[in-house]
Amino acid sequence: MGICAPLDFDKLAELLGLGETGHWRKGDRLFQAGEPMGRFYKIIEGIVAVHTTLSDGRRQILSLNTTGYVCGYLENEGTYQFTGDAVTDVEACAFDRRQFDQLEARYPDLAKAVEQEMSARLKRTAETLTAIGQLKAPERLAYFLLQLTDIYADRFVATSAVLLPLTREQIGHHLGMTLETVSRCFGLLKNRRLILESGNTVTIPDRARLEQFAVLATPIERWLPTVAMLRKRDSAG
Repeated sequence: MGICAPLDFDKLAELLGLGETGHWRKGDRLFQAGEPMGRFYKIIEGIVAVHTTLSDGRRQILSLNTTGYVCGYLENEGTYQFTGDAVTDVEACAFDRRQFDQLEARYPDLAKAVEQEMSARLKRTAETLTAIGQLKAPERLAYFLLQLTDIYADRFVATSAVLLPLTREQIGHHLGMTLETVSRCFGLLKNRRLILESGNTVTIPDRARLEQFAVLATPIERWLPTVAMLRKRDSAG
């Protein structure tokens, strides 16, 4: 899965020889922005939130990383670009970045897998930023819940019931909303029967209805042609 997918047995064994498995409890920090780059992580189990802190102390969660995902890979002049915290108990392989770079230079298929991984993550981040910038608060929450089901689906788990890994405050940090706004949005989606909620589990009874509610829930390359078509029609009219 992920960067390991194209490797044969011998190459995979060599890669695993560079790393070691670690365990982190919920709330533990795996890496800290600004600290010297050491290891990066490929998640075996659990969820890591990658975030940045603004000058006024506010936190922005940039991405959620789960089984098969790589995190802590981006650097800025030899230091970690962002911070990564375990939002559940986490098990991950930790790889020395410099040793990994040397291995990557020897194996083009590994380098291509890393490029594909980073490209997919950039695409997902762009979609999230678009949603945060363009959608109303309830639509953002709907989009976020759809993203979670997509994360499960990426890991071969098709489900309409999603266990929320974040608190409502953390969801606000991810979607650029206050805690109060997040709570109101949950209430609105439940009142419209777009979601069902039981404890930390949210069930989406009809994904198509929720996608329709979250206008930009489909990937960017699918909705941009529609936007272009509408603009062309408006200019012609």
